[in-house]
Amino acid sequence: MNRRYKVERADIVIIGNGIAGLTAAVEARHLAPDASIVIISQQSHPTINTPALKQFAIGKLTQQQLLAYPAGTERVGRIQVVNACVEEINARGKFVCLDGGYGFGYGSLLIATGSTPNALPATMPGGNFDGVLTLHCLQDYLDLRRRLPEVEQVVVIGAGAHAIETVMSLLYLGIAVHWLIRGKTVLSRTLDEPASEIVLNHIQHAGAKVHVDTQAIGIVGRMGSVAGVVTNHYDMLPCDLVLSCTGTTPVTTLAEHCNIPMMHNSGILVDDQLRTTVRDIYAAGAVAALKNPQTGIYETRPLWHAAVLQGRTVAAAMTGHHELAAQPFGVPWHATQLGELYMLSVGNPQKHTEDMMILTDGNKRSYRRLTIVGDQLVGYLSLGPTQPDSLAIKRIIDEGLSIREIKEALLKDSFDARKHFSRQESKAVLDMVTSGKLPIVNWAHNPVPLAQSYQRTHSESKAHSPYVLPSNPVIDHVAKGATRQTEPLENPVLIPLYNQPTLHGMTEEMSPSTGIEFPGKGHEPASAGPPSYSSSRASGRSSDKVSKGRKKQFVVIRR
Repeated sequence: MNRRYKVERADIVIIGNGIAGLTAAVEARHLAPDASIVIISQQSHPTINTPALKQFAIGKLTQQQLLAYPAGTERVGRIQVVNACVEEINARGKFVCLDGGYGFGYGSLLIATGSTPNALPATMPGGNFDGVLTLHCLQDYLDLRRRLPEVEQVVVIGAGAHAIETVMSLLYLGIAVHWLIRGKTVLSRTLDEPASEIVLNHIQHAGAKVHVDTQAIGIVGRMGSVAGVVTNHYDMLPCDLVLSCTGTTPVTTLAEHCNIPMMHNSGILVDDQLRTTVRDIYAAGAVAALKNPQTGIYETRPLWHAAVLQGRTVAAAMTGHHELAAQPFGVPWHATQLGELYMLSVGNPQKHTEDMMILTDGNKRSYRRLTIVGDQLVGYLSLGPTQPDSLAIKRIIDEGLSIREIKEALLKDSFDARKHFSRQESKAVLDMVTSGKLPIVNWAHNPVPLAQSYQRTHSESKAHSPYVLPSNPVIDHVAKGATRQTEPLENPVLIPLYNQPTLHGMTEEMSPSTGIEFPGKGHEPASAGPPSYSSSRASGRSSDKVSKGRKKQFVVIRR
């Protein structure tokens, strides 16, 4: 921080050009045509569709088909890309410190640094042999693709969706696969034992040799190259490649190297507008930890669709279009294809308490599990040859809709989302016409500020975030089988949002929908700019334009 920096500046600076970062830049350009936008990234290639890397490795896609956006998107959108490493954030001076003694000022800063793979333990014997690969980025899959024509046997390590998809891709090429699973089940946070058994049987039937309760304790080599893997059962599995697919960890380094404390744990903590606890700094993608509305725990959502949605939301927030960023993200969900099986998980299907009812239905080829409180769905799991309407089921859980009439259809996989919601809308319109009354809008309680809401607990397992929220009256009320309606606010006061200088400066009472306390009075104000900073020709254009066309909005606070 004591070094002298030569500084440039942009209205919006984005660190990382993954799908969340580039989506945010593209959307921000649409919303703020005159803003200056810069992406800073160490990545030397354009943004790619990372879920398609496994298809690329087995030759189903070309390198050009991996592009997430058409070539030249940044140039057409007047988005400047800087190839550099961001070492620190000076949040007081509002600039980032780059390697080589340079800096870059920002009006709004987005951290979209993604995640890093969990490699095999550094102490594992033979872990440095040629042929031991950790699959994560494009370079890893380019390496794998070059090797596959000469490979006959592979050991895959991991028990998540990434490992399953890798196993199925290798089987497609006719390669013999040993699959090592540390526990007895796969996707333990998503699938229960019956669903896991269906997946394991399906993959065994496809030709893989599945080893449960098995770990690699060493790798055998020949002339520096992989020759086999030794397991904890002291079996030696011959192979030409060892592929590690053991999950990822969010890259929170910049949260640790910020001169104003930024709350982070297993990811950088953000609200539903992706704002961190530091003014004018946002986080999105695999590095952002959102609050799970059912559990109150902040957790990352390292999925492609989630990153795209977050990129759009944070672009609206950074450009001042807060009405477009007001939609909450709701419960997490995950949809994927495992060979011929489609898997969908929404909410928390694994949780089971005394007040919850669990309904299951399945056979050797399909399985469904519904977790219900009262007449509301709180968790859904589907596994089978067809994919249910994932967003429709997510909407049912997010909005707390009654499933009394569709419970059987959800369980038997015969739910028609379009027909159901059309019927619901027709009923709502009929009620309005016949009664002459508008629908009742339920008031939500003021959330607890972020800085006060986290309390360390020793009852949580190491596999989950060690931070939990205090008791939430809305969540607690739902957990008892009641409806989502809560007590109305007493003497609500309406305050126009457009009169406020920025949402980041709002006090706790003025941000009832986020649950995060941001710098306001009593905090050290940001300086006029970084050292040696001169006014930018693009400074202030975007904010002035947005403020002129902003519609009047109101928030509700307690008197």
